[in-house]
Amino acid sequence: MKKLISMVMAAAMVVSLVPATAFADTGEAKATAKVIDALDVAKSGSKVITGKKVELQLKVNGDGQYVDGSTAKHELTFTLDGAEFTDYSSETAIKNNIRVTENKTTVEAGKYTVTEIEKDGFKLTINGVKFQDEDIIGIKLGENITLDSTAVGKKATISVEGDMVTADDLVFAQVKDTGIKATLKKVAEVAEDESTKLEKELKIESNVDDFAKGQVFELKLSNGFEFGTLAVKGGSDKTEWKLVKWDKDAEKYVVTTDAKEYKGETKAYIQVASQTPADTITVASDAIEIVVDSAKKGAECKLTVKAVRTDGDTFADTADAVVAAKVVDNDVTLSVDEDEDVPVIYSGVNTDNYGITDDSDHKSLEVTIKESAAGALDVKKAIDLDLPEGVYVTGVKITNDDNAYTTFVKNDGQKSQKIKDTDFKEAYKKGDEEGFEFARKTFVSTDTTGIDDKMELSFELTLIAEPNFEGDVKLKLSGDGFDKAQEVTIAKFVKPYTVEASQNDLIIDYRNTKVPTNVVVKEAEEGLWKKDEMNFKFGVDYMTFEDDATYTVDDKSGLEVKAEKGTKMGFKVTDESSDTAAAVTISDIALYMDRTIAAGAYDLDLFTTAGQKMLTQQLWTNSTDGEDGSKYSAADVIDMKFNDSKWEDKYYTQKEGFINVITAGRDQDDASFTKKVVVPVGEKYLIAGEEQVALDVPAYISAAGYTMLPVRAVATALGINNNNVLWNQASKTVTILYGQRIITMVAGQKVVTVNGNTIPASASVQIKDGRTFLPMRDLATALGVTDITWDAATKTATMNGSK
Repeated sequence: MKKLISMVMAAAMVVSLVPATAFADTGEAKATAKVIDALDVAKSGSKVITGKKVELQLKVNGDGQYVDGSTAKHELTFTLDGAEFTDYSSETAIKNNIRVTENKTTVEAGKYTVTEIEKDGFKLTINGVKFQDEDIIGIKLGENITLDSTAVGKKATISVEGDMVTADDLVFAQVKDTGIKATLKKVAEVAEDESTKLEKELKIESNVDDFAKGQVFELKLSNGFEFGTLAVKGGSDKTEWKLVKWDKDAEKYVVTTDAKEYKGETKAYIQVASQTPADTITVASDAIEIVVDSAKKGAECKLTVKAVRTDGDTFADTADAVVAAKVVDNDVTLSVDEDEDVPVIYSGVNTDNYGITDDSDHKSLEVTIKESAAGALDVKKAIDLDLPEGVYVTGVKITNDDNAYTTFVKNDGQKSQKIKDTDFKEAYKKGDEEGFEFARKTFVSTDTTGIDDKMELSFELTLIAEPNFEGDVKLKLSGDGFDKAQEVTIAKFVKPYTVEASQNDLIIDYRNTKVPTNVVVKEAEEGLWKKDEMNFKFGVDYMTFEDDATYTVDDKSGLEVKAEKGTKMGFKVTDESSDTAAAVTISDIALYMDRTIAAGAYDLDLFTTAGQKMLTQQLWTNSTDGEDGSKYSAADVIDMKFNDSKWEDKYYTQKEGFINVITAGRDQDDASFTKKVVVPVGEKYLIAGEEQVALDVPAYISAAGYTMLPVRAVATALGINNNNVLWNQASKTVTILYGQRIITMVAGQKVVTVNGNTIPASASVQIKDGRTFLPMRDLATALGVTDITWDAATKTATMNGSK
């Protein structure tokens, strides 16, 4: 047979040199080969494979082209390696393990023949079958097969050669070592002298083959822990496993129906009871109770699972121990399932995702508040669940209310009530719709007579976030009853767009003041901005955009936009992007700037229709005191104005200091400085007007007796942008841009220059500890301030003290 394969392969190599066109009309069907349900075989067990589903499948992946199906003929040679056919004495014995379909219908055995039968292979010839896409030629390998060896690592393979397909050494059986593994995905937390159920189900899995009926497993707990009440049987049909105990007289394991059989013990036994083959036994989380006996805080309860050999096909092995529980303080924990991915939600859109094509349901991770022991939650004190500023709740779904009662009377009127979403609503209202504040005694203490265990409350939140919010949503549990706050990440918000813009230093030029840089708006992902719903409108306080901005879309995304009517600078999406995320460049930007605008920085703000819709939709709350009189929304929470039956347009800053006015209008003289400034020497603050402003370094008195101000304090005192106080290291020159005045002072020179005019100074710029300081008296002179005083008792210098 090996020689035959070599000959066939050689012939195939020759045929491969023939041009493909020579076979264009032959109609030969082609197929792909793979093994379905490959076997893991136990070491040193039976070599005979029987009753298994493993099969070699040749799946046709192209329709045949025969004009007459009766003329079709295919030849295939199959060869085993590492195994042989148990019965290869006749064609019938081999045919019993073959199935062929034509147009997905099983064909009669008379349409194929088996020849050249040997213990390690045979030849299959199929006549008169017109194969079509998805048809199957199957060779059953779970019957009539004997392995050469059952030593660990040995493999049995099958190869196929023919006009339809060629595939070598496809593994259909592999010998593995017997054994088990135990898995438990989450550790339960329990207080000293208390008990707990498993946090997740315990799985006992076979490394190879199914467990035999009657296989026994020993469950052993580490020192300091013992079993409480155990379930007597388990499984979806309650027959997969059963609790057993050793009968010394009968010398065998017998079934126990006592759920408290192993209470106080450190070992327990379960036995496979199902007739159905299974390689995994699942023990439900509530089937095992673990009691803390002598273990102290920080101790871990390790659960060891051991397979016990009894008779028949059972075996012995010990799995690596799993941590089932950990002893913690008598406290309350806030948690989420760490195996779950944090959901990513777009900010600035409502739960219907108006304005974007995303289908997110805005759900958070499931949050769990859990007591380590009954009575751990101090219900006599308020409980807070805080959300980040700008994130709001529009729904709560309670997924587990185990022992979470708001009313409990039992045995005296039988009145009891679990927590409801209306309790969350009331707590949300008390938290001013920015978080939950559960009033004291909202919950019933779980150490109340009649409540049988600790509380475990789980819920998920439906969330929205203001347009400028991005990043993790951390839910914080706090209150007077907690020694420290806890927080978990329950969701993450990302913005559906980004705005790229640069600062522009401008001199007021009244009409048509050109902005030298562009603004670029970028889509977060392709196809995200929804056609006819996503609109963008920009603004700058105290200024108005001219109408002639240009909107240019990148040449790859396919997005289309048009200038938004009724806005000075804005656009509307008229066709969605398809190939890549879009970028819209806004150029030729010009401003109308009133000549009374003061020097300083002005931000670039953005309004979107999607953001407006999110802010004004109904919030999940009992409140009815909204501005519009019918609902309560995020717009109410942030005090948006409601006039003429509609909400004001809400803008969010995209670039701070987008416009930096460095001089006033040509016909204005607002350079005189009138603000009162108080400078306590030696203190890291100054008072400008009514505002106290922190300084990184304090003012000091020079050797000549002058009050010296740190340069950055000057910008704060003047109420201008830091960019308007400049330091040139090379020339050691300070330049201050204030109103129409350009003031310069040079280290070492006792002069001040104002708009090119030189004024004598009493002191010069000084550099101390790497910082630059200006003489306060000379700065006042440059600003036209004559009211400057010194209080020796308090060591305080004041400008404009009479203001």
